[in-house]
Amino acid sequence: MNTSAGADTAWVVDMLGRLPTVNLDEFEHWPADLQTTFRTMRASPHQIVLFWGPEYLALYNEAYAPTIGLKHPDAFGRPAADYWSELWDDLKPLLEQVREGGQPVYLKDRPFYIERHGHPETVTFDIAYSAVPKSDGSVGGVLCIVSETTERTQGEQRLKESEARFRNMADHAPVMMWVVDETGACTYLNTKWYEFTGQSQEEAQGFGWLDVTHPDDKEAATKTFLEALARRQGFRLEYRLRRHDGTYRWAIDAAEPRFSPEGIFLGYIGSVIDIDERHEMERKLWESENGLRALTNSIDQMVWSTRPDGFHDFYNERWYDFTGVERGSTDGAGWNDIFHPDDRDRAWSIWRVCLESGQPYHIEYRLRHHSGRYRWVIGRANPILDATGKILRWYGTCTDVHELKTAEMQRTAIIAFDEQVADLRHPSDIVKTAVRTIGSLLKVSRAGYGTIDETRETVLIDHDWTAGGVSSLSGLRRFRDYGMFVEDLKRGDTVVIRDAFIDPRTTDRAVALEGISARSSINIPLRELDGLVAVLFVNNSAPTDWSDDELTFLKDMSVRLRNAVERRRAENDLLLLTETLEQKVIQRTEELRSSEERLRQSQKLETIGKLTGGVAHDFNNLLQVVAGNLQLLQKDLVGNEKAERRLTNAMAGVSRGAKLANQLLAFGRRQALDPKVINVGRFLRDMDDMLRRSIGEAVEIETIIGGGLWNCLADPAQVENAVLNLAINARDAMEGQGKLTIEVCNAFLDQDYADKHDEVDTGQYVMISVTDTGAGIPAEMLDQVFEPFFSTKPEGKGTGLGLSMVFGFVKQSGGHVKIYSEVRHGTTVRMYLPRAHATEDREIAIASGPIIGGTETILVAEDDDEVRNTVVETLTDLGYTVLKAPNPDAALVIVEAGIPIDLLFTDVVMPGTMKSTELAKRAKERQPDIAVLYTSGYTENSIVHGGRLDAGVELLSKPYTREALARKVRHVMANRAQRVLVRSQKGIVNLTECGIRCAMTRHDRP
Repeated sequence: MNTSAGADTAWVVDMLGRLPTVNLDEFEHWPADLQTTFRTMRASPHQIVLFWGPEYLALYNEAYAPTIGLKHPDAFGRPAADYWSELWDDLKPLLEQVREGGQPVYLKDRPFYIERHGHPETVTFDIAYSAVPKSDGSVGGVLCIVSETTERTQGEQRLKESEARFRNMADHAPVMMWVVDETGACTYLNTKWYEFTGQSQEEAQGFGWLDVTHPDDKEAATKTFLEALARRQGFRLEYRLRRHDGTYRWAIDAAEPRFSPEGIFLGYIGSVIDIDERHEMERKLWESENGLRALTNSIDQMVWSTRPDGFHDFYNERWYDFTGVERGSTDGAGWNDIFHPDDRDRAWSIWRVCLESGQPYHIEYRLRHHSGRYRWVIGRANPILDATGKILRWYGTCTDVHELKTAEMQRTAIIAFDEQVADLRHPSDIVKTAVRTIGSLLKVSRAGYGTIDETRETVLIDHDWTAGGVSSLSGLRRFRDYGMFVEDLKRGDTVVIRDAFIDPRTTDRAVALEGISARSSINIPLRELDGLVAVLFVNNSAPTDWSDDELTFLKDMSVRLRNAVERRRAENDLLLLTETLEQKVIQRTEELRSSEERLRQSQKLETIGKLTGGVAHDFNNLLQVVAGNLQLLQKDLVGNEKAERRLTNAMAGVSRGAKLANQLLAFGRRQALDPKVINVGRFLRDMDDMLRRSIGEAVEIETIIGGGLWNCLADPAQVENAVLNLAINARDAMEGQGKLTIEVCNAFLDQDYADKHDEVDTGQYVMISVTDTGAGIPAEMLDQVFEPFFSTKPEGKGTGLGLSMVFGFVKQSGGHVKIYSEVRHGTTVRMYLPRAHATEDREIAIASGPIIGGTETILVAEDDDEVRNTVVETLTDLGYTVLKAPNPDAALVIVEAGIPIDLLFTDVVMPGTMKSTELAKRAKERQPDIAVLYTSGYTENSIVHGGRLDAGVELLSKPYTREALARKVRHVMANRAQRVLVRSQKGIVNLTECGIRCAMTRHDRP
């Protein structure tokens, strides 16, 4: 077999190799017409078989092989009668018709009986049989081109059977049914359609259904149908359909799309149901419900309805007006969210019982109003029953009874309060009962009561009631920390804050108020003849639209509370008076003696103050002359050790004299204090080294500083001096060895404490405690320890002014001193300095290091000739240009002469009509950049008010050293330079004048 031509595939080669030794041998020996035909059919993708010769030898291509199943490959090249035996009687006539008659055969879906898969089956083919001529013109074979259609014909048969079943079912269905193709044209309608409409088949096919659609519904029905057709989606529509008698009846037309197994859209199948009776019932029901809705909306209370199972599906307009919720949001169990949390379980539990039993529903509960607050309502409902007693529906109402309910609750609360306080003896218990009653009834965050100090604008909150998780505000509070409404309270106006972030009186404090659950509040002032005495308040954590009944209740409670408290206090006072009348007489007598003693002490203190003030002024002037001349003399005695030693001793005497004068001024409360906001904890840490050097290594020092320490307002130098004095006293009491404990902590002195001690104000303090382990002080001496010149030390070991100085300084600072002592156990002195709410002042230290002078011009105003001369000489020695005046009038003449002056150094107390402060004021008017430094041995009230140095005033107390003078002048000049710089940046300083002044200063320098 020759296959070198390359035109035969491996399959062909294999098939040719299977040829039996019949009339065909090697392929190349086949007749040319057979070779050509075989090659052509072999290359074709169609199913082709060639029956060659009179024996009808079967030669077929690869595409044909699957059509004969298991007959392949043995059937190739074999007589057809051998391998198609089961259908030969059917096939042979067709082949002979072509071979012998020369007539081709063309048949579609030709059935054949064949056994190709081991079992008989009927298959169908589209066939085309034609003759294949030989070269001599005779017929060589029959070429059969086939296409199996078995699967299609069987599917069509099944479809016909299915359609037949569908038509049979549809024609017997109780509703109208129809089928449309992919174009939307109707291809089938069942018998019911024709019976209902009276249309013929020809009238109904295609789009004939529109002819029986009501004219008013035709456009909408067509639109719905075509839109669904375009989307290949199901649809449902209602329209009126004309019946065979000409009347129109409502119908529902619903359809779903049809698809082939391959997903090809085939059209729709649908049904039409006559719903005219139901539609009429729905119309009547709608009219009835619409009438009911109109009726319920005209009723001035909430109306609702549910299904038999309790599903809420209707609310009138009053419901939505009351709740403010969206329509439909409370259907079903949706209204569960607007129940008050405390009423929810109870309301639903009773409702479930009623649903099961059919009993009428009646309950009081709270619903959330559109304002956000809860209001009391009465809920009622009754079932509608059918003839058998079955529940058809529930109809209910909600009646707003909030005002009635709250009035009843308030009356009950007031009656209960009156009954409870009748048995209470202590006013604080009455307050507790009142605020608990108010807080629990109004459901607020906090309710409280406090007594007011109108002058200081503070309130002492004795007791407050708080809800869970809300902190108490008990203690002393400043009104200004909570808003700007204290003036309203003073006028007797009730202060109602609905939202701290909106009310202009509280916007600045809104964040802080929200942080303490007081975003909204009511404050009821309680007034007496003396003015504002107390306040009753409630706070809420959220914005609150306080109601009139709440305000009325609070005002009523405030009056009852105040009356009950005052009545109980009066009763208690009367009871106490009757029980302790004799003791009261003794006490009053003792108080009278005590008052007389305090008056005597006050007068003595005033006398000592005046005496020490006058003495201090003259004495310090003398000391200043001595000190100044000693320091000037010191320059002339450099190298003379003996003379220098004597000068040192003399200066030590001056210092002791100055200290003595200052201690007298401190006791007499005549010091010029310069208070600053300081943190005593940090202050004491900075003093640690100095304390240890002062008391020696044999004394153990423990410093305890409390956490969260407040700032206090005091003169830092005097605090240091007081602590040092107490530490040295403690060292002496311990005879140089033992333990010294210094403790600092926050403290609150209440009214009870203030009542038991003289000159003590209630409030917050920073307490400094100094405790030693020394010998202690006998109890009989404790009342004398703060008196000047009293000392428990041996003769010559102390001045007796240390504790009196501490006492005077603390009292002058608005504080309190208390001493505790026990013989053989030690002594504790506690200083209470007033708390400062401001931040700590920045410390401005006067420069240290070498003493330097300057080249500026200084005007010295001093009435004491010797002091003036000494100061002038000292300043000149430091390099300054010095002008001098014996009194303020003379000094002002120099200023007004136009001589540029950098610093006015003036004594505070000088004779004449003009005071030093007036001189300073007029000097600044003439020369705005001039600096002022005051000096005095005693300041009186010129630059000191309330015992405190006026703000911005610079003072150098006499006697002072050359070093102190030099450093203070440089400090003041540095501050002046800073002010001049600021003024120059604002365009105030005249640069030309500044240049002239600088030139004059250089020229006048000695």
